[in-house]
Amino acid sequence: MPDNEVFETDVLATEVPNTEAPEIESPDTRHHTETQPAGLALGGVSAHSALIIVDVQPDFMPGGALACAQGDEILLGLEWLLAQHAFDHVVATQDWHPAGHVSFASKHPPHQPFEALEFYGHSQTLWPDHCIQRTEGAALHPAIDWSYCDAIIRKGTDPAIDSYSAFRNNVGPDGHRPATGLAGWLRDRRVTDVYVCGLARDVCVLWTAEDAVAAGFKTHFLWSLTRPVTSETDDITRQRLSELGVVIVDT
Repeated sequence: MPDNEVFETDVLATEVPNTEAPEIESPDTRHHTETQPAGLALGGVSAHSALIIVDVQPDFMPGGALACAQGDEILLGLEWLLAQHAFDHVVATQDWHPAGHVSFASKHPPHQPFEALEFYGHSQTLWPDHCIQRTEGAALHPAIDWSYCDAIIRKGTDPAIDSYSAFRNNVGPDGHRPATGLAGWLRDRRVTDVYVCGLARDVCVLWTAEDAVAAGFKTHFLWSLTRPVTSETDDITRQRLSELGVVIVDT
């Protein structure tokens, strides 16, 4: 696979060095999971498919700044899935915030993380400081071989706009959601079906699935390869996905 492309969401299609990503071993020496993890099955993957891996980064793992419940449990299954070479294309997103990002609770004292404020006419959850550019917590997780990826989308780079979805930023000051360019990138490669996984199930992965549907892609949600910020949202997430016609893959 050729070197992956890294796109900043506010400077589309500009290649930048991925110096903060973990080092990748050569194809001859890297280890692949030979045994299929229990409970993970790979059914018939649609032709013209793309796998979208959302925000698998240390800050979203147990002990991280914005930990997802059991977030590290998806790593083994994700490693196995990538080693199957089942998808025409693989894309990863990387939350990549500047210090002092507008979504950080520390920017809005005396408010605390997980409180909500209104930004640009829409509710915005305030988060702990997380995935700050060029920190270890913002790196792509070192347990995964990211050389399988064709492209990496860095999102949340605009200090004034949050960005959950791989396809579009959240609403900005002008009332619009700026596109990342991923939809066009996929269409140029004749992708019809997308499979989404990663962190967090109830936020960035869900928003990515919603926008994939809106962009006209048949969307598959790899439930066992996601984890939520809190499992209390799982029923609501399933209901939303069902309403959209997303195929929930329970493996």
